[in-house]
Amino acid sequence: MTLPLAFIIEDDEIISQIFSIAVREAQFETVVIRDGIQAMERLKTDTPDLVVLDLHLPGISGINILREIRRDERFSKTRVLIVSADTTQSEFLRVHADQVLIKPIGFNKLREVAAQYHPDLDQGDGV
Repeated sequence: MTLPLAFIIEDDEIISQIFSIAVREAQFETVVIRDGIQAMERLKTDTPDLVVLDLHLPGISGINILREIRRDERFSKTRVLIVSADTTQSEFLRVHADQVLIKPIGFNKLREVAAQYHPDLDQGDGV
């Protein structure tokens, strides 16, 4: 069985590893990307199912990465979770993300949220 792919785009090494473990526990394969330039390069070749995105990254900002994801039809099914300590920017971008989580975020909370966006989960509307 192939797991769905999640990108953890976070420049802090410790936080990125914690996020990666939490998302793996939600049954995703994870790739940690620690700067915006590398993220944009990977997005040219891969289409993740989930992106956990920090806004303040070296190279290219998370805001620009989010814009690119939302502009490109290849990512129409990609879910984006903004995870940032920047409450002002996060709230401004809420309409473009599937969910916004404000740091510090607990391990269990991230795992639960990521699990909600697992593509194999029944996403029925309850009707």
